[in-house]
Amino acid sequence: MKEIWNLAISTPMLPLTLLLVPVSIYWLLSIVGAVDHDLFGVDLDAADSHHGDSHPMAELMHGALRILNAKGVPVMMVLSILIAYLWGCSMLGNLWFNPGLAGGKGLLVSAGGLAAAVILTRFTVTPLLPLFRLIQEDPEAAKPVLGRSGIVRTAFVNERDGQVEIENSGAPLLLNARTAAGSPPLPRGTAVLVIQYDESTGIYIVRPLTEPS
Repeated sequence: MKEIWNLAISTPMLPLTLLLVPVSIYWLLSIVGAVDHDLFGVDLDAADSHHGDSHPMAELMHGALRILNAKGVPVMMVLSILIAYLWGCSMLGNLWFNPGLAGGKGLLVSAGGLAAAVILTRFTVTPLLPLFRLIQEDPEAAKPVLGRSGIVRTAFVNERDGQVEIENSGAPLLLNARTAAGSPPLPRGTAVLVIQYDESTGIYIVRPLTEPS
């Protein structure tokens, strides 16, 4: 145990070990209900700020989730799995290939650990996709929600991504939503009206509840 601890706080491993701290705190707070988050929501638009689809951080997030085959799995869950694999692979890599714990060689080990972590994360989250689709898609929430109003829950709803919440008896419905082609993005908190449902994709088309004057 002492050897593992010494390796975890060594120069090559310390930054990765520190990454585990906020992840652990997040999930501990989630367990006790102290974090206001949508466990089943994928807030890809959070990086958009007020720049719509053109923000590079949003494109980076979209690209990373495509590589990980994780679109539809909660972002914090994906990051947690990736960081855990990165830490474990880097620990093993330094143990096997960098026993002297040299900084330069440690960077190479971490790069290899990241590549391995991406592959392992992809294999881990892929079987979870049907589960999260089943959780997010309420079979009773299809056409009956047409014409009902809701609230944008992600940073934006635009032509590519977003989710809206519809009040329902019992738990609210969290629906994958998009705006119509050519429509401007709708920021978080906007009251919207559900106007269309695409059965092939399970996506709802929404517009602002009150059109701007």
